[in-house]
Amino acid sequence: MGLFQTKLAVWNPTAPSRAEEFELWVDTGAAYSWLSRRRLESMGVVASDRMELRTIEGKLIQRDVAPVFLRHNGRTGGDTVVLAEEGDLEVMGAHTLESLGLAADPVQKKLVRTVGMALAAPVLDSRQGAR
Repeated sequence: MGLFQTKLAVWNPTAPSRAEEFELWVDTGAAYSWLSRRRLESMGVVASDRMELRTIEGKLIQRDVAPVFLRHNGRTGGDTVVLAEEGDLEVMGAHTLESLGLAADPVQKKLVRTVGMALAAPVLDSRQGAR
């Protein structure tokens, strides 16, 4: 599951001064990041929805989700995270990695900057405009 651990600063969008640092397993197989409900609620984070999720054993479970802001090594982004219940693992998932423009390097056991994908964007040339 987790390739390595990393630190992630997380804060409530409505109260940025209440940031906390989480130490999480990087799990590229997880779509969402899972962060402790208790810690998020202590920062004033409020659930915005409830989602149905499938465990690796195939069981369906429900968890609350909430929007947060995050920062890793100078990269900042926003994401919707799962409010992990007691007994759930805390992990950094693919949505968070993409939000921050990062990828997991399993050899060096660290997060590295990546190039995002653009489906269709005009190529801009300062002399000619869009092509």
